[in-house]
Amino acid sequence: MHVPESTVTLTAREAWVAPAYFALYLASLFLSLESELHHWVTLVFVPAALATTFAPSVRRNLRAVLASFGLRRGHLRHGVGLALLLGVAFTVFQMTYGGRRDAIWELVRSGEVLWRFPVTFMLMLVMAGFTEEFFFRGFLQTRIEQLVQSQWMTVAIVAVLFGVYHLPYAYLNWSSAGDWGAAWGAAMANGLTGGVVLGALYVWSRRNLVPCILLHSLINAAPAMTLLNISISRG
Repeated sequence: MHVPESTVTLTAREAWVAPAYFALYLASLFLSLESELHHWVTLVFVPAALATTFAPSVRRNLRAVLASFGLRRGHLRHGVGLALLLGVAFTVFQMTYGGRRDAIWELVRSGEVLWRFPVTFMLMLVMAGFTEEFFFRGFLQTRIEQLVQSQWMTVAIVAVLFGVYHLPYAYLNWSSAGDWGAAWGAAMANGLTGGVVLGALYVWSRRNLVPCILLHSLINAAPAMTLLNISISRG
C-alpha cells in the first residue's frame, strides 16, 4: 500500500504500543472513571511519552513526536473547510433530532447561545476536542494503520474502539448504568458515527490533526453549552 509522504513512518514496535496501551487504559476506566483534566495525563502526556520512548533515537525530539500524531505545519489548512461544514451539519442535526434539542432551542430563543456557544467551543478545544483526537486519531489511528496497512479498515477499527471507550461511562455513569445491553447501545451511538467521520476526516486531511480537533469541538459544543452552570445577569 502506498503510504502518503505526510505520514511519519513508524516501526512495528511503536505501532503495537498503541493498542496495548488502549487495552490497559480501558480496563482502568472500569475501575475508576476520570475527569476531563485527567484526560490530559492519560490521553496526551502518557501517549506522547510512549511515542518518545519507543521511537528510534533519531526521532526522539518534540517536533518529530508531535508530527507522528499529526500536529505539524504541513497541510495545516487541508480539511479545515470540510471540518467547518461537517460541524455545521452536526449542529443542525443536534438542534433538530438530538436529545438536547429543546434545551438548545431555549438558549437560541433567549439569546444566550451568542455567548454560550463560543465559550463552550473554546472549552472543547482544550478538553475532549483536543485530548480525544490526540489519542484516537493521532495515536491509535496512525499506529494501527501501520499494523493493518489499510486506511479505511483502520478508520473502521478505531471508530469501534472510540465507541468502546465510552462503554465504562455508559455502564457506570450514564442513564444506561447497570444495563450492559443499554450501555453498549449508548456507547456505540455516542462514538461510532463520530469516530467514522473523524477518522475519515483525518485521512482526508493528510494526517493533520487540526481539522479533527476543530470538528470534534464543534460536535460537542451545542449539547455541552446546555450544561454550563454560568449565568450572566441581565439588568
